[in-house]
This record gives sequence, structure tokens and C-alpha cells, in this order.
Amino acid sequence: MTEAGVTADISIEAYDKICRDIRDQPKWRSDSDTDCDYYDGAQTSSEVIGRLKMAGIPPQDSNLIKPTINAVLGLEARSRTDYRVTADDESQAEIAEGLSAKIKEAETESRADRAMSDAYSSMIRAGIGWVEISREFDALKYPYRVREVHRNEIYWDWSSREPDLSDARYLRRDKWIDRLQAALMFPDRAEIIANSWKGWNGTDVYEGYDNGLARAYEIEQAWNRTQEDYLNRNSGMVRLSELWYRHFEDAYVLVLTDGKIIEYREDNPYHQAAVAQGLVQVQKSVLTRMRVSIWLGPHKLMDVPSPLPHSDFPYVPFWCFRKDRSRAPYGLIRDMRGPQDQIIDLDILLYEVLNSVKVEVDNDALDLSQNSYQEVANNISSLRSMTILNSQRRNTSGFRVIREHQLAAQVFQLVQERKRRIEEVGGIYRTMLGAHTSASSGVAINSLVEQGSTVLAEPNDNFRHARRLVGQQLLALIKEDLIGRPAQITVQQGNKPKVVYFNRQLDDGLVHNDIASAMVKVVLEDIPATPTFRAQQLQAMSQIVQAAPPRFQAVLYPVMLELSNVPNRHELAHQLRQVAGIDDNSPFQALQQQVQQMIQEAQGRIGELQQRLGEAELQLKACGLDLKARAQAHKEDMDDAKFRLEAEKIADCQIGNALSA
Repeated sequence: MTEAGVTADISIEAYDKICRDIRDQPKWRSDSDTDCDYYDGAQTSSEVIGRLKMAGIPPQDSNLIKPTINAVLGLEARSRTDYRVTADDESQAEIAEGLSAKIKEAETESRADRAMSDAYSSMIRAGIGWVEISREFDALKYPYRVREVHRNEIYWDWSSREPDLSDARYLRRDKWIDRLQAALMFPDRAEIIANSWKGWNGTDVYEGYDNGLARAYEIEQAWNRTQEDYLNRNSGMVRLSELWYRHFEDAYVLVLTDGKIIEYREDNPYHQAAVAQGLVQVQKSVLTRMRVSIWLGPHKLMDVPSPLPHSDFPYVPFWCFRKDRSRAPYGLIRDMRGPQDQIIDLDILLYEVLNSVKVEVDNDALDLSQNSYQEVANNISSLRSMTILNSQRRNTSGFRVIREHQLAAQVFQLVQERKRRIEEVGGIYRTMLGAHTSASSGVAINSLVEQGSTVLAEPNDNFRHARRLVGQQLLALIKEDLIGRPAQITVQQGNKPKVVYFNRQLDDGLVHNDIASAMVKVVLEDIPATPTFRAQQLQAMSQIVQAAPPRFQAVLYPVMLELSNVPNRHELAHQLRQVAGIDDNSPFQALQQQVQQMIQEAQGRIGELQQRLGEAELQLKACGLDLKARAQAHKEDMDDAKFRLEAEKIADCQIGNALSA
């Protein structure tokens, strides 16, 4: 039996193999769920609850993990940075400036910051978080959708080693939706969905000419999983599996003179002309293609090429830590669970020590007709206990109650040590939690906070990488919508607005700021765009202004005002500059900006002219080949005519000679 491979339009056998691979993956999800339970306060098991009840302790949750994790989550919110688009070529700087404004708008309207913040929370607590970047299905909403996805909905190729899953063979997302909604989403498969929901009762699949129902029935009967895996008849919901998979195809690529490699397209006349002229090298290569299919159990509802303008999965992983052997993700809570469990045990022990009572009693000290030894033992630790002694006892000191609390101080010290260990294993210093420490100066406190941020360098670096991937996919969607469509956007240049035009057709036929040829990428700003950071900068600027000479303060005051949180701070800063006689755009600055703009436009026109010149050269060379071919054919016709003429002359001579003879 040959193994089913993944090809275009994936088969049921290949999909079943992927499902088996997913079921055989390491069982890490239950541990991550337990980590999140500790964060939510559900950390006492039934056994611990029984011990608390036996010790007379009311149910309690000493949750010290949650405030520690919240301190880490606060660092992300405080150091959040915006997106910025940069260009590889200075001639495309204006395109990058306009796209920066577009991606900031998309970041705000699609609630991307909230989605990535939720993914950061998931990766810190459970080890991994996911963010979906796609188009919005509802036409009345913002066209781009950025949402956080629960970790238990997504399964990926476990053999992948790249953090962005660029080498993964597949990624599957399982989502429960209403059965009627599924039928509306796939109207051509509604009959299969309805029959699978009914268990194929009352349907003769072999009657009539619809072989698709018969095939679907046979596939479902051979499926090795129960219907409960993808049908929930109690809630009326079905589980759809969204499978993104890569397959390989043989293709040809073109190696350009500058070393760039592009795929050869047979329908592109410029590619054909370049190959015919020998301007490029042609190489055979194996390229990856990505497709998406939707499954309801064993039934394939859809299988199409990826509609995305990039070659990545539309789900970006946010990693915290990964085990070296199994590559299973885990978060900060995994190492905190041990100290947290010990704290609960020590709380029980401390309660028992404080309530421990040792009773020494003679055999004739109690009035056994009024109370027994067991009753005295059960009630002696109560503040309202009553014991009836034997008035005829031989020893008046035959009943003694002793309370020993020397061990309580040691147990309490252990509790405090375990509390500190929770913070230490997570790399969190007490100053980050707002607790009092021995550090008295502001520099020392900031140094401890910086050390805590350094300990969290790996998860924070992973977060920045994933955040950049989200921005890159969001930019790809924006570029796809702008290609070939004239558009304009207003950006802020200094204190004045500036209009950037995309795909504008000039009088000479050139396209100004062509999005299709723009080589841009997304980076993160170096300066956090948060009110906390502005407040820190405002405090530092205030000290600078106070120490500056009076003639410098007029220049620094507007800058300090722009760092505040006043709603109309830019307008007030502009008015302060006018009062002080400081022009926002001096003649020299205006001339410099005008010259810079003219240089950028000239560079853009030169690049476009070079591109058109190259295309014209290819066309001329192609025409030259055609003219050469025609000339060669004409020359061959002339030679053939001359040959025939000479042959006729020779024949005439021979006939004349024959006649003369």
C-alpha cells in the first residue's frame, strides 16, 4: 500500500494521515490548561479541599500567581510600539510614508493591538497564543480582521522548526458553528451536511443519479472517528476544520542579472522575450504552493488555492518558551506551580500548628458519665469547649492542656520564602509589583525593573517578532487592495498635512507611486507610543526646561507641551511658536522640503523611465528577432528563385544544344 501524499486538491487519505499525526502529537494542552487554571484561582484539587475540611479551614485560594503574571502583562501594555513602513529604495520613501498611515489606521480599526495583547497574555500563561489576520466577511464592517484565537482551536505540523511556521506542511483550525450557518456558507454541500446531521436516515443514496451522496455516505462509513467529534446535536452545532496545507510542484524560475529570482510565467510576454533574448537564466526548481480546504468530519466542503497575497498561514503564533526535546510550548506559570502548591500546604500546616492542642489526662480525671475521651479531644481546641472533670480524682493536676506554637514561626518563614520563590522563578522583581524593597533611589529601582525586563527578554523578543509578522500580513492585504487603483491619503508632516497619491497616472503615461512595484516592509517603532512613556519623557523634558536659559525655554516649551496628554496639544504648541516668533516651517526649511520632494519625484520618475526603457528594449529586441527572421526567410526565397532561374537557363542551353545537334 502506497502512502498518501499531499498534492493539490488533497485527498481523504492524505487528510486522514494529517489527522492521525495530530492525534499522535505530545499531550501538552492539558498542562497548559492547568497553568491557566492556576492563574484563574482554580488551583485547589478535591484532595486539597478534603484536607482543608479535615483541618477545619474554610475553602480559600492563596493565588499569588495572578498578580505576578499581571505585572508582566503590564510591561507589554506600557512598552507597546506602533508600526512603521520602510522602503528599500529612497525613491519609494513617499510610498512608505503613505502606507505607514494606512497601516496605523488598519491597526486601530481592526483592533490589532487588543488581539496581540490577548495573544501575549495567552503566551505568558499557557506558552502560546495565536492571532488571525484575514478579511472581514461582513461587508458593513472594516475590511480587515485581526482577532486572537484560542490555542486549543489550532493544530500545526509538529515537525516544523521555524518560529513563523514557514516550513510547516499544514495548519488546522477547528471551530464550532451553527449547522444552519454552515449550510449557508456552503450551499452546494448543504445536502451532504443535512444528511450527515440526520445520520443518513430516510435517504436512499443509491437511488437516482447523484453519485456524490453515495460517495459521501461510503466515506463517512469508512471514517474511523465517531460523529460526536464533529456533530453536536444537543446544541445544533457542527465542527468545521479549516486546513491550510502546502504541496510541492516542479516549476521554472528566472535568475535576473541583479541576482533576484522570480517565477517564470508562460502567460507573461516579457518573460518569454527575456528568455528568447538570453537576458536571464532559466532554472528548474521545486516550489511550494498553499491551498485551503474546509472539512466536516470526512466530508470535504471546499478546496481552493490560497486567496492570500502572501505565502504564509493567516495565523501567527506567539511563543513564550519551548521544551528542548518535545518542542512543546509552556509559559511562566509552569515553574510557579510548585511554590504555589507548597504555599497551600504550608497554610494548612500553619493553621494546624496554631490550633494544635496537647492534652495530658489521668485515667480518673474525667467524669466519663458526662463526657468521653473522644468528645474532649474533638472539642478541646474550640474556644467554647467545656470539659467536666471527676471531682473524686486522685491527682488535682491530672488534666492539663498544653499549646505549643514554637513551630509556627518557622512555618510562617517558609511561607514567605515560597512567596518570594514564585516571583524569582518568573524573573519578576518585587519593585515590578510595587512592593517595598531595600532600593531607595530612583536609579536603583529603575535598575531592578530593567533587570526584570532582561530576564523576560526571550518571550518579549518572540512577541516583537510575532507582532512584526502580523503587521507584514496586514500590509500585504492593504497593498493588494491598492494595486491598480488611484488613491490618496493625508499624512502629517511636521505640523502641516501632506497628501500622498498612489497609482497616479501622469501626463506622459507613467504611474507615480506605483504600489505594485513598491518594495516595502514593516518594522516596529523604537519609541513606545504609550501615555506612560510620554509622561516619562515629559518629566525629563521639564527638568531640561527648568535648567535651560530663558532664551532656550521659548523653544523647548512647545516641545514639552507636545509630550503631554492635552487633547489639543499640537494646536497649543503651534500657537506658542507663533507667539514666540518661531515659524514651524522657516523659508529655509520650506525650500529644503520642496527640494527634497522634487528629488524624490525625480527619482521616482527616473525609476519608472528605467523600467519602461527596459520593457521597450525587450520589445525592440523581440521585434529585431522578428525582422531578422523575416529577412532570413526573404533571403532564402531569393536564393531559391536564383537557383530556379539558373536551372532554367541550364535547361534551355541543354535543349538548345540538343536541338542544334
